[in-house]
Amino acid sequence: MNIYEMICRIYILRDIPIPLIYGELNKFIDGYLAQNEQFNEFHRRKSIKGYNFDLPIKIEKGMKAYKHDQIYQFRVRTVDKELLSYLMDGLADYRTDAIKGLTRTVKQIPKKQIASVYSLTPVVLKNDKGYWRDCMSFEDFERELASSLCHQYEEYTGDKIAENTMLYHQLELKSKCAVGVSYKGITLLGDKLSMQVSDDENAQKVMYFALANGMGTMGARGLGFLGYRLV
Repeated sequence: MNIYEMICRIYILRDIPIPLIYGELNKFIDGYLAQNEQFNEFHRRKSIKGYNFDLPIKIEKGMKAYKHDQIYQFRVRTVDKELLSYLMDGLADYRTDAIKGLTRTVKQIPKKQIASVYSLTPVVLKNDKGYWRDCMSFEDFERELASSLCHQYEEYTGDKIAENTMLYHQLELKSKCAVGVSYKGITLLGDKLSMQVSDDENAQKVMYFALANGMGTMGARGLGFLGYRLV
């Protein structure tokens, strides 16, 4: 398995308030996928997608919106070479009413030991009871998060991860309270966090996959995008 990171430069066609950027980026990516029958079906299918994206880098301190007539860039990561090829072929020429693609470049993320990861977009862990701080302990949250990471890796690859695998040595919450994300008219609650990754072989496989798929749920919606440090 290899992870590819595509850097996309985009042009903003109208001001986009920062809380609405998730929806606009999803519209941009989903709209392009929908132009192809195969990838439209892929997008609509309820399954682990194996791709994730972050938000455009903000330029000005205290910025309230991504501004009309400005250029920004964001990243898409994937383990799917066919998806990568399709995105590389035409995303730079696609446009919505808010975003126009400009250029794209790609690099491969090296397969080296991961020392730590940290969330650049909020990690959302969906469950039937709501936001985890309202219904479970931190220890329960840790177990749910580890289970989610292993399950997604197993579902996508078909490989089994041993139940006693220790994914990390330390998990630290970086947000003192919930971080809200506006998506389709609702507010999702997540967290910023960092993790010291175990050097166990299976843990490294799971966390390498998470660099492309995201941590938590809704990675294909731009949530749980991870920064990383290598040994």
